[in-house]
Amino acid sequence: MEHKLILFDIDGTLYDYDKNIPNSTMAAIKALQTQGHTVAIATGRAPFLVQPVLEETGIKNYVSFNGQYVYANDNVIYENPLDTESLKALEHVAHGHDHPVVFLTHDDLVANIDFHEYIKTSLDTMHMAHPRKADTFYMQHKIYQALIFHQQSEDGIYDGQFEHLKFIRWHELSRDVVPANGSKMRGITHLAASLGFNIEETIAFGDGLNDIEMIQGVGIGVVMGNGVDELKQYADFITKAVDEDGIMYAVKALNLIEG
Repeated sequence: MEHKLILFDIDGTLYDYDKNIPNSTMAAIKALQTQGHTVAIATGRAPFLVQPVLEETGIKNYVSFNGQYVYANDNVIYENPLDTESLKALEHVAHGHDHPVVFLTHDDLVANIDFHEYIKTSLDTMHMAHPRKADTFYMQHKIYQALIFHQQSEDGIYDGQFEHLKFIRWHELSRDVVPANGSKMRGITHLAASLGFNIEETIAFGDGLNDIEMIQGVGIGVVMGNGVDELKQYADFITKAVDEDGIMYAVKALNLIEG
């Protein structure tokens, strides 16, 4: 059997709606590892929010922050932080519209406001507490991703207005902010090269809008049955939903494990 680099998104792909990994998914990961495949994570989460998944699954390598921070073979092999001046300009516009912003480093996150209901509502879905306020944090640390909080009807305030920034909606009240040249696929390219895989030897599983480049770019792109419709049009294979044993169904259908 030809060994593959197999990458999994976390939320909505490995994690079900209760933020648990289904037993069938754990069994699929173990079977893939046992049969010689290399399993990795490709997520929009920060590294410190990836760690519990690594510990639970035994996975060692990951692409985090939607491709901006890549870890392989016990080392950070690629970083693509946001431009400080772009963040300053973003915060200025956001402040004018009363839109809060959260800034993330590899090991921390802070907000530019003491409390905002949009932050709480969005981060509650990730089982995360409201971050503390820190005014000039982004000027003093490497920021790999920001979160901006606003209604979908207000997307036009930001879209196309910042040359070096890209906005990806992950919640009805929030969008990821990453470098314009960043994507999960860019991070995967660095990870695959570091681990000795060609892109044709990569398989990725995802469910959200931040997975579009990844699903398009890998050797085989698998979209979860619970994935967004916009992503499914790019899939090589659409599996069942995460809570319907979708991971196990796909790895068997793609002949990645025996039995």
